[in-house]
Amino acid sequence: MSVHRRWFSLPREPATVAAGRRRVRDLLASWNTPLDEDTRFTLDLVTSELLGNAVRHATGDAVTVGVHADPLHHRAVIEVYDSSPAVPVPGRPADDEESGRGLLLIAELALAHGVVRKRGGKWVWAEIALPGAAARPAPRPADGTADDPPPHGAPHGGIAPWAMTCQ
Repeated sequence: MSVHRRWFSLPREPATVAAGRRRVRDLLASWNTPLDEDTRFTLDLVTSELLGNAVRHATGDAVTVGVHADPLHHRAVIEVYDSSPAVPVPGRPADDEESGRGLLLIAELALAHGVVRKRGGKWVWAEIALPGAAARPAPRPADGTADDPPPHGAPHGGIAPWAMTCQ
């Protein structure tokens, strides 16, 4: 099994969210990436939230989507580039608000997620477990008492060291 990578650009408009979601699904299917119903749901939701944030809050005429699949290590990464330097911040919506939960959902569904600032914009990304992956590790205590090393063979806890991450 090999690692697959593809990038594509879409106009920054509301229809981009559905088009991007379909394109991500189609790419993963063309690579014969193993997906079960839960993983498809997670990929659709995470892709929608990443693209929705870029369409709603970014600047510029287009967004670029990166799709990476590594079936051997049971991982997929979805990333969205936009030309706004503003870093997304998780919302604190009231119970009756209709929006503001996207990054909170991504944080719950993704193995890891983060932002990579680039000159002229940023990449916002999320790493998703593919079927066959080990269970998500338990959250670390807020007081920092956990001192477990990262899993063997996982540099920096399995997260790219250059990325500004949120877990």
